[in-house]
Amino acid sequence: MQNSTVTELLQRNKAIVAGHQALPFFPEFKEAGVPPHPTFVDGVVVCRNVGGHIGPAMKDIIALDAYVGLATVMIIHHTDCGTLHFTDAIIREKLIERLPHQQEIDTMEFGSIKECVIPSTFKPQFTDSDISIGLEQSVMEDLKMLRENPLVRKDLAQGATGYIFDIKTGVLSPVEG
Repeated sequence: MQNSTVTELLQRNKAIVAGHQALPFFPEFKEAGVPPHPTFVDGVVVCRNVGGHIGPAMKDIIALDAYVGLATVMIIHHTDCGTLHFTDAIIREKLIERLPHQQEIDTMEFGSIKECVIPSTFKPQFTDSDISIGLEQSVMEDLKMLRENPLVRKDLAQGATGYIFDIKTGVLSPVEG
C-alpha cells in the first residue's frame, strides 16, 4: 500500500516525463545549480549527495522528521550515476597519494554503486544488466539501512519506498525492498 504523498509524487513524475530533458553530467552539476544540501522543491524536501545514498542524508532525515514531521521517504538513485564509474578503492588510492599518513582513509566508503554490482570480483566493464542490478541493490541496501536505524520513526521507515530514475526518459521505476 503506497503512501498518498508517494502516489502524488509518482503522478507528478508521469506528468513531466513527456517534457523531460536529460540531467547534466556529473561535472556539470555545479554549473547547473544542483545544490548538494537539502532543499525545498515544490513542497518536497530533496537531499542530494554522491550516489543518492541514505547514509549521508540520515541525520537530515532524522532532524527534519523530528522538527517538521516527514510524511514519507523516497530513496531515488539514477541511471548513469557517477558512482557507477569508480570504486571506493580507487578513491582511497587517490586520497592516500595526497594524504599518506591519514590511516582512517583505509576504512572510508564513498558510495560506489560498482561495489554493489559484484563486490567480490571487480569488473572494469559492466553490462547494462549488471548496472541495473547494482542500482537496484544499492536502493535496497539504503531502504534496509533506513528501516534498521533506531532513530527513524517506525512508520516512516516502513513506509519508505525506493526508485530508479532514468535520466534519459524521466521515468521513476519502483524497486522492491
